[in-house]
Formats: sequence, structure tokens, C-alpha cells
Amino acid sequence: MKYLIAASFAFVCNSVAFGAPDTPHWAYEGEEGPSHWADLDPHFSACKGQEQSPIDLNGSAIKADVMPPAVYWRKADITEARNNGHTFQIKLDDPGRIVLDGVPYDFVQFHFHAGSEHTINGRQYPLELHLVHASEDGRLAVIGIMFVEGQENPQLAQLISTLPAEQGSYDPNLVFDLNDLLPGDWDVFRYQGSLTTPPCSEIVSWTVFETPLTASADQILVFETLFPHSFRPVQNTGRRFVLKAG
Repeated sequence: MKYLIAASFAFVCNSVAFGAPDTPHWAYEGEEGPSHWADLDPHFSACKGQEQSPIDLNGSAIKADVMPPAVYWRKADITEARNNGHTFQIKLDDPGRIVLDGVPYDFVQFHFHAGSEHTINGRQYPLELHLVHASEDGRLAVIGIMFVEGQENPQLAQLISTLPAEQGSYDPNLVFDLNDLLPGDWDVFRYQGSLTTPPCSEIVSWTVFETPLTASADQILVFETLFPHSFRPVQNTGRRFVLKAG
């Protein structure tokens, strides 16, 4: 099983979700949209699996004595700001790690979806941030943070200034602190799921914050204009347990 997970992660790292151009084309609408992902390529077969993400996070979540991830982030240089045609993705030079249930996960990248992929009690938010981390054996831990329309977000303002309007990437020569993206309230949902883009590998421990951050209408509009409807619809929770910590 360890080797299957590592192989799956190797493919993920070469997928469009991580910015590489050599995987089959997929989209958020039409004949290459989410309902067809599993049929586009054999590597995408997990997209019709039983533990897919995103899901609706609601009152059926079980209150449990589980902890949010321990965060060990530090300021770091942005090494790549990429428009991969699906989202705006950022990589940093060794900004640290998180520890979840005693397992360390190193930071890989973060990116955005407009609107949110997860919903909370059926509510979809205009924007969702995903902070992706990987363990030594190739499993992933992703932190999801919602945004609501409100005051301008200074961290988004800093990032938007680096956003390539056309598909491609560059080094913006900018220092960024991931800690500035955390909400003040640490009430979170936790569950086991998948990548929300092909290949939809079911190797993800999700932590989704209940409390959103704010972003101005103009800031949200940037993402909605460049990457409209860049979200996968919610999937069936099935028999999975969703835990509520905080």
C-alpha cells in the first residue's frame, strides 16, 4: 500500500493540479467537466471513488477530541506564481510544515477556487484557499479556508499584485508569511477525502476552517474573472465520519 500511495503522489505531482502541462485536459464545465473526469484518462479513475472531495460540512459532523494541525510555518520567498489555466498557484522556498496526528507534512503549494468547493451547512462561499502539504510516504494534508465578501484582505492584495493574467509562471521576488492566512478561530472540520481535481487521488486528510476570512468585492472579482466557476461540485459523504474540532 505504501508504494501505491507513493506512485499516486508521483502522478499527482505531474498533474495539471500541480501546474504541469503534460496531463490530459480537463475542465470545470462541458464534456471535460467533473461528471466526465473519470472517463478522460485511466489515471483519473479515482474521480468516481467512494471518498471524494469536496463535501458539505454540516450539523452531522461529530464533535470529537481531535486537534487541528500544529502549524510550523515561517516567512519564505515566493519561488513561483503560476496561472495554470485552472487556478492561481503559489510555491514558497521551504516555508515549513504542519503536523497532523503526529505525522509531519511539508508545505507544497497553495491555490484558490472561485467559488468555494466545500460548503458549510449548504452555503457556498465566493472563494476557498487550499494549502497543500505532503508527508514522507506521499499522503497529503490540505487546509481549506473560506473567504466572504467584506474588508479588503492585505494578504490577497499582496498576492494579486503577482498574479499572471495569462497562463504561465514567474518568480515575483516577494516574501510571504503563510501564518497571515489563518483565521483567528480554530474551529475546524476534519475528514478523509481526495484531491478535488484530477486525478482525484483519495490520499488527502482535510482540515477545513469554519470561520472565514474577508476579501473585498474587487479582490473576489479578480479570481472570478480569471478562473470563473473553478470548483468541483460537492460529493457524497457516504459512510465517512466528519469530525468537528475546536
